[in-house]
Amino acid sequence: MIALLNGSIINSEGGKVLVDTGGVGYAVRISNHTLDRLPSPGSKCTLFIYHHISENDQQLYGFADLEEKNLFELLISVKSIGPRLALALLSAMPPKNLVQAIIHQQAGLIAKSPGIGKKSAERIVLELKDKLGEISEHETPGEVTDSLQQETVSALESLGYHHNAALKAVRTAADQTKESETVSDLLKKALKHLQ
Repeated sequence: MIALLNGSIINSEGGKVLVDTGGVGYAVRISNHTLDRLPSPGSKCTLFIYHHISENDQQLYGFADLEEKNLFELLISVKSIGPRLALALLSAMPPKNLVQAIIHQQAGLIAKSPGIGKKSAERIVLELKDKLGEISEHETPGEVTDSLQQETVSALESLGYHHNAALKAVRTAADQTKESETVSDLLKKALKHLQ
């Protein structure tokens, strides 16, 4: 079972990205959210993978961060929401907005997403509002919007650090720094918080 891909981007189009890992090319379905966070072709990237195996097919779904992957897995646990529909939902609105819509029971907002009817939206809210409410109380790391911090988190992950630990260390290091830095500088400071 493939859980993570770390390689070079060959190209990305039509909701898919082709990643070269050790000479093997993997076609990975991605959301618009992940697409926006990918570097340019030829660059290295890390994707968290959901490996979907059905009777007649296998598909890889990739995510820029674990938060989006976890939300995807929660969505496909809802009856009648398959991987493609879950990915369409994550493409229609940022994961953070989708979580808030579910917690605040805004089924009408969710129903505006392509392929999601009123009943499906209501089912998503009904089945996930409590689960997501519990998560949001304990876990509010959200997304890293700063590209310097994103690159530093990715660098730490490639060194073997867990995503949440890397994210916390980078944010702590960034908060203690006022002037603009390079990835290398921020990485050194973040590593001090991980030792």
